[in-house]
Amino acid sequence: MKDPVEDKAVAAIKRGDLLELQIDDLAFGGAGVGRVEDLVVFVEQALPGQKVLVRIVKKKKSFAEARLLQVLAHSPHQTEPQCRHFGQCGGCAFQHLAYEQQLAFKQKQVEETMRRLGGFESLQALPTLPSPQVYHYRNKMEFSFSPLQWIPAELLGQQTAEDAGIYLGLHVKGFFDKIIDVATCWLLPPLASEVVGAVREFAVASGKPAYHARNHEGFWRFLVIRQAQNTPDLMVNLVASEYDEALAQQFKKMMHARFPQISSLYYSTTQNLSGVAYSEEEYLLSGNRCINEKLGPFIFEISSNSFFQTNTLQAQRLYDVVAEYAQLQSVENVFDLYCGAGTISLYVSQTARHVTGFESVAAAIADARRNATLNGVENCTFVLGDLRDGLSDTQHIRTHYGQPDVCIIDPPRGGMHPKTVEALLRLLPARIVHVSCNPATLARDVKLLCANEYHLEKIQPVDMFPHTAHIEAVALLQRNH
Repeated sequence: MKDPVEDKAVAAIKRGDLLELQIDDLAFGGAGVGRVEDLVVFVEQALPGQKVLVRIVKKKKSFAEARLLQVLAHSPHQTEPQCRHFGQCGGCAFQHLAYEQQLAFKQKQVEETMRRLGGFESLQALPTLPSPQVYHYRNKMEFSFSPLQWIPAELLGQQTAEDAGIYLGLHVKGFFDKIIDVATCWLLPPLASEVVGAVREFAVASGKPAYHARNHEGFWRFLVIRQAQNTPDLMVNLVASEYDEALAQQFKKMMHARFPQISSLYYSTTQNLSGVAYSEEEYLLSGNRCINEKLGPFIFEISSNSFFQTNTLQAQRLYDVVAEYAQLQSVENVFDLYCGAGTISLYVSQTARHVTGFESVAAAIADARRNATLNGVENCTFVLGDLRDGLSDTQHIRTHYGQPDVCIIDPPRGGMHPKTVEALLRLLPARIVHVSCNPATLARDVKLLCANEYHLEKIQPVDMFPHTAHIEAVALLQRNH
């Protein structure tokens, strides 16, 4: 029976109150978790083991959200962040948490999510596979321009400086229109950070205004940098609202004078009002249309808008796990669902009889076919179509592409459509290898697949994004006999 005094104490807590909390856990997404009796309080940037002073910013019946004001007692796992922007942008959540504890947290999150949402009560995930690099690991980064610079309240007592300058950087967490003018990003290779500084200087000198995300006026929009890890290739793509030939030539001259190693230089335009750095019209100023990246023995062409795993070195380890779980002996017919540009398809083609990749994005299928040709791979077929409906005619699929022995699934963050799950259960491959960037949808999908026909053999968390709360996992499902 609950103590009525305790109930009253919790009920008395309201928005704006100051509380001292002991943080004892991390929630899915990375917020620290403290408790006042039965009230769960989520605190961004707080770590287990810390005692903190917080201000309540949202109060519901069973939980509250609070802003961290002061760390009163440090966690034994706390470290000093490398980045001076840590805690401001949405890029990193855990630079202040020792890396081995980040790995343990991600393993625990996968286990708890699979138990809570999937019903796998006795599941024990394998230890999280660490990234070969914990800093400077990203091969792609998108930066946004803004006329408004975010300045932390503790520095100037205000959140933005309305001085209509030109700032280039990353979004403040939770805001689509506020930009941190980034000096150095520790997730990028150092050369890429130098490029950001040079492009900022060029934009300021151009006399053209930065784009304002609220009133949709301005010229400079985005900067996209792709730097390969296993080849020397470097792509720089400056995105504006319209094309200016004189500026484009000035940009080309400046960039090649300062960065002769650039292998693909673009000036692109977009009229899209969203905050996504997508090039609608591209102007190749110099170099090659694509950059090349290497995974294992394979070379992949990456265009300015194409998807490619952001952590190259860890992607190879991820694909090694996929290949291990697929258990291919050169006689299997493999389906790769949501195949994208064919990276997994090509990677496992070495030990498969044949691989058929299915994907709904036409540009990705074109990339996959081109990559197969580039690598001389002849045992891969790539099929364009929406998996939700494309797999529904099981007899047609079997007639044209054969009965799959193994299905590899790498869906988007939202997971598989229920119709795709149903089709997969009609195809009934001997093994399913499910790759996921979202433990919640992974638990949902695997629960459906394991209702009758399959059982979950094992699950391997993979840290694709150190210092963030993002979690990748590979699950092996075996068909029941």
